[in-house]
Amino acid sequence: MAEDFKDWTIVFDLDGTLVETAPDLHAALNHTLARKQLPPVSLESIRMMIGDGAKALIRKGLAQNQAVIDEDEIDQDLWPAFLDHYLENITRLSVPFDSCRETLENLRSYGANLTVCTNKAQHLAEEVLKGLDLERYFSATVGGDALNIKKPDGRHIIETVRKGSGDPARAIMVGDAWTDERSCPLCSYHLGMALSLTNPMTASDQSIIGKTCSRPSPNLLAWISLDGTRCELRLRSRACDVAYR
Repeated sequence: MAEDFKDWTIVFDLDGTLVETAPDLHAALNHTLARKQLPPVSLESIRMMIGDGAKALIRKGLAQNQAVIDEDEIDQDLWPAFLDHYLENITRLSVPFDSCRETLENLRSYGANLTVCTNKAQHLAEEVLKGLDLERYFSATVGGDALNIKKPDGRHIIETVRKGSGDPARAIMVGDAWTDERSCPLCSYHLGMALSLTNPMTASDQSIIGKTCSRPSPNLLAWISLDGTRCELRLRSRACDVAYR
């Protein structure tokens, strides 16, 4: 059992998969919206906005308030204001999901090479991992601005695997957002996909998952839960159970 994941690279998304970052992102977005005298958005609504980077989050916050989206204003004023506030408070409210650390410890003890592929800006992703003492688990972290592409472009995942000295043909992506789910079929390799059920699912998410379960695709290899008392990862036809209680 100790080498069940030997030579396998497991690529994790960050926000909403490993770490509950929504509260700090929520505070930064509302701080940014207040600059335009716009009302705050709720914490629950922001959970459905996360996953495509800070600028996209700002656009979604503006759209929810039916405000005009001015890209120059975002680039020159709103985005810098968001980043300044977020960086100053980046792990004030953010926490790893329950059992996250134990899951990572178990996977590494079974020989897995762990990496992080996120659409979050590189320096912000590194600050989150460092601030929560998670960086030591990962051989590589590749943010959304580290390359000229990002998820759902599958090359973002492939380059993360390579940066961690892994083999893209023996890799699994673990994520909670549509950007993760759609990245895998776009890869030039038969990259495995696992879904982390740490966030409440939207109707769209449930539809995707339901279709996948009823007709298993080669891209869906596993269900991984990081917030429960069990972590089970299935590699193709055989089960590699890294359960703990």
